[in-house]
Amino acid sequence: MSVFKDIRVLELGRVFSGPLCSMVLADIGARVIKVERPGTGDESRHFGQQDEAGQSAYFNSLNRKKKSICLDLKNPEDKKTLLSLVAKSDVLVHNWIQASLDRLGFSYKEIKSINPRLIYCSISGYGYNSPFADQPSQDIIAQAISGFLSLTGEADGPPMRTGIPVVDYATGLYAAFAIMAALYEREKTGKGQLLHTSLLETALAMTSFSAASYLATGENPQRSGNRHPSICPYNIYRTRDGLITVAVANDKMWERFCSCLGLDQLRDDPAYKTNELRLKNQDALELELEARMKMDKTEKILQLLKEAKVSCSRVNSLDQAFSSEEVRALDIFLPKGSKHDMIAGRLGKKQAMGTRTRLVGPPFHMDCMDQLEEYNAPRLGQHSQMIRKWLEEST
Repeated sequence: MSVFKDIRVLELGRVFSGPLCSMVLADIGARVIKVERPGTGDESRHFGQQDEAGQSAYFNSLNRKKKSICLDLKNPEDKKTLLSLVAKSDVLVHNWIQASLDRLGFSYKEIKSINPRLIYCSISGYGYNSPFADQPSQDIIAQAISGFLSLTGEADGPPMRTGIPVVDYATGLYAAFAIMAALYEREKTGKGQLLHTSLLETALAMTSFSAASYLATGENPQRSGNRHPSICPYNIYRTRDGLITVAVANDKMWERFCSCLGLDQLRDDPAYKTNELRLKNQDALELELEARMKMDKTEKILQLLKEAKVSCSRVNSLDQAFSSEEVRALDIFLPKGSKHDMIAGRLGKKQAMGTRTRLVGPPFHMDCMDQLEEYNAPRLGQHSQMIRKWLEEST
């Protein structure tokens, strides 16, 4: 039995945060109807590498298990269809600029009058009631405004955005979490409610201990590259033939780290005895560690560290990650039961980009979750006729 098998979600989502939010709900069984513009649909359908049907890998990764209907919200008949869907839904998720939906007649006040049990989730760039609410935003803009961007990169280099849009991703997850809480609350009260979150609020929340440090001291945290501001050693190191990352989480692990690498002189040095001292003397310590790592090949160093129970890893590319023992041990790929060597890109190009889409699946597992057998993202308008027929038959 799927957890949310009786929950119907109406998504007016595009690109990332909105689609991710409703996909999380779909993963636990919700029936998601994605509303798209006729002709173009969600613009992310055309981002980057595309499959044989002209649909992007980007779109496929954020829209599995959904049904697609094309509606022109300025068209009276299509507007009527959307309002009929609203009346039969439990959740509405959107990441439009709210004023645009309000002008079209889909404000929370108007929607609530049609379906008072509906959970209405608005995802914005700057906040639902912000004076900047009518301004467009993107992940990198939220990272820049919030100070998040200033924390990433080398100390003597420019700020760097993260390699993936983490603010978009976390905003979608926060929204899904809030929707689940609101559905639980509705079980007790019978009432729906308005939820709202934004990229900027998420980015601020994600500054976490750096923000707490600034608020406590008034001092701006500085960029530290791959170093950690509170733990040492915690960095990426070059070996004779590659790169590894090491994260020495506590003083006991530090002792094991030094012993396994033959660094007894560092282990016994009073300047490095505690994490606080290692942070204070980090520049000198890193020179010692960099010299030691370059003495051996990656596999030998990793073997020594793993035997000593020190947190470590090779720095993998995606093809290395997908063929690694650690990733191969996980039940996270779709379709379930597919061979990891196929996922790792060893298929022919035509087969790999064909209709048998392979994806990274949900990163959580529950006994009451159904296997995701029908997981492909929908083609534009694929279910329009079916959804309209369902509305006619259910009125």
